[in-house]
Amino acid sequence: MRKFQRGEEPDFLAANWEAWGLSWERRKASDPGASFRWPVHQGEAVNQKLLPHLKRQTQDHCSFCDAFPVSPPSLDTIEHFRPKSKFPQEAYHWMNLYFCCMHCQQKGEEFDERLLQPDSPDYEFDRYFRWDFTLGTIEINESALEMEQQRADVTRTLYRLNEKHPAWRKLWAHRRLKLKDEDLDTFPYRDYIEGNVPGPKPA
Repeated sequence: MRKFQRGEEPDFLAANWEAWGLSWERRKASDPGASFRWPVHQGEAVNQKLLPHLKRQTQDHCSFCDAFPVSPPSLDTIEHFRPKSKFPQEAYHWMNLYFCCMHCQQKGEEFDERLLQPDSPDYEFDRYFRWDFTLGTIEINESALEMEQQRADVTRTLYRLNEKHPAWRKLWAHRRLKLKDEDLDTFPYRDYIEGNVPGPKPA
């Protein structure tokens, strides 16, 4: 989960997110089985208007597993960090929305207050995690404070960061060693090539 800096909130969202959230909250209260829908603004669904802004923050990488490209094989999705069913008023809040692959999106309605946010000012990958390059897995930083280790474990578990991803990480790490001129942002797991991968270094 690579740290990134959140961009400025789009004007159309800043002007409407509270009203949209209250509308969803009322609809959910009157019908607990109601399906979530993105509103339409100026003829376009809000999720489609938001995706370019969210993707720009992470250079089109998934906000949580750093996969690239997300689409294909996944679809471009927007993750509600605080689930929209449990926190309806935050369903359209800028700080609650993340560009996400479908694999990480399987977190669904699960939530824990200890979850880490990749754009939090105090988040740093090395503070909470470490790479195991031999297995292609994200491990907990054993030297971190106990609460930090708990937060890392909850985040890794709910976003399924070690489920199915490791094989892809090892494949791309191996491929990267053979493609030294490949642009950095075309590589799915960037942390593998920033001086950490065994073998020849990128040119």
